[in-house]
Amino acid sequence: MPLPETLNHLLILMPSWVGDVVMSSCVWKMARRKYPNAKITGVIRPHLAPLLDGITEFDEVLPLDMKSSVFTAAKQLRSVEGDAIVLLPNSFRSALIARLAKVPVRGGYKRDRRSWLLTDGVIVLQQHKPTPTSEYYLHLANELFGMNEKPTLPTMGTCSTQIDVLNEFSKPIVLFVAGASKSEKRWAPDKFAKVADALSELGATCCAIGSPDEHVLVQKIVDAAQAPVHDLTQEEITLGTLQAVVQQASVMITNDTGPRHLAVASGTPTITVYGPTDYRWTKYDCSHDIPVLSDPFLPEELIANSNPHRCDINNIPASDVIAIAKQFIYSTSS
Repeated sequence: MPLPETLNHLLILMPSWVGDVVMSSCVWKMARRKYPNAKITGVIRPHLAPLLDGITEFDEVLPLDMKSSVFTAAKQLRSVEGDAIVLLPNSFRSALIARLAKVPVRGGYKRDRRSWLLTDGVIVLQQHKPTPTSEYYLHLANELFGMNEKPTLPTMGTCSTQIDVLNEFSKPIVLFVAGASKSEKRWAPDKFAKVADALSELGATCCAIGSPDEHVLVQKIVDAAQAPVHDLTQEEITLGTLQAVVQQASVMITNDTGPRHLAVASGTPTITVYGPTDYRWTKYDCSHDIPVLSDPFLPEELIANSNPHRCDINNIPASDVIAIAKQFIYSTSS
């Protein structure tokens, strides 16, 4: 059931991960087209709030600690006086907070036994194989807004902060993202090092970005490489300025993690190594996002997540990534 045709103030509760926030960008773009005169507020966990900087579809951003007491979160949410909310997280908790906040219209997927907390519930489509999460959010938005939009590439806001972290390096610049939320999603540092050595011979400058906590991981790449690899984990690269850094790169080589989605949204050529997460969950249909699979011959009916040994990320040889990266380097240099 679509939301009301007229709304004064629409809230959109954002997902809990960087990649999911990027993949849900269709929702706020569609919301603005549906409600051109409404106030739209993005509600998001405080540490992710910088991701919404520069997104013109939002009139306001409300940082909300979803891990606090549901009553505390509900009180804060109620204070902004929204008359409808779109719940992008699937959790029971998010729906309960919206209900306790007395938001009159509450739309979201009917999941996690929370249907009774929603006024406008959307049934999850049954899928027989992994489908992109971006299309999952698109279906929700189409149902709630009564629209029929087709899949598009994500876009994010324009960072107004000047960042010159990469200005001192000669191009082409290759960015490595060696971290990931789970260890099994991390390609081995020595493999990144082999890629760095090969691309440096072509004149590329190799840099590694990550949080300060990933300094030790990046140092393993630095130590294993014969060519210079610049460790940028100690630079002041925040979530709000990360996209600006990514935009300056000639190519990103990354695990399946948040910065990869920002790179795709920025138009930066991106090579993503996958395993054992099935690439179809986060697939984009574009020429600048190249997946490298741990088992490219895995039958379509099988899911990589359910075959962790066969789809071990370190089954991917450095030579596969080098071959693809060279094409981007050559096109940048020509």
